Amino acid sequence: MKLPGDYIAGFVDGEGCFALKFRRDIKLNRKNTPVYFYWDIEFAIMLREDDKEILESIKETIGCGRISTSKRGSVRYSVNHVGDLIDKIVPFFELYPLHAKKLFDFELWREAVEIIKRNQRIKINAEIGKDGFQRTVYKPRDIGRLKEIHEQMKQFKGRTHEWKWLMDKHRESCDVKETMGDI
Repeated sequence: MKLPGDYIAGFVDGEGCFALKFRRDIKLNRKNTPVYFYWDIEFAIMLREDDKEILESIKETIGCGRISTSKRGSVRYSVNHVGDLIDKIVPFFELYPLHAKKLFDFELWREAVEIIKRNQRIKINAEIGKDGFQRTVYKPRDIGRLKEIHEQMKQFKGRTHEWKWLMDKHRESCDVKETMGDI
């Protein structure tokens, strides 16, 4: 059952999440265990499992995304595909605007979506002998702006946590400096 756009916007004002994450991926099954870093962007709504019908209606109305159920009794609607974020989610919330803090969160997030889209990997033409994807190389200005957006979005989040793996590296470097200071 499709829902009115204003209803969904009001629902997202209370329960929605516009996320921008800097992720680390470790490929353990590859030679030399390479580590990849990337920006991940997502729109999500998480509810109790007995509210799954609402999320199914939201998914049907918006026309993209997926619904997953956790073992802890919650259900989650999420959209991660940059094309769907640009073509469906952003226009939806421009047509049915959010209010209060969620509006400012959305405006920052929308800018991040545009930056990520602009820097997205492109398919290499297989006809000239190369196949696969080009490596994503962000312009330094875009990386700086994504970091700023990420920091600014923290004020709109209930739970914020630092990237554990970054904090561990920072602590290690501090420990090394302290140890070397004793020499």
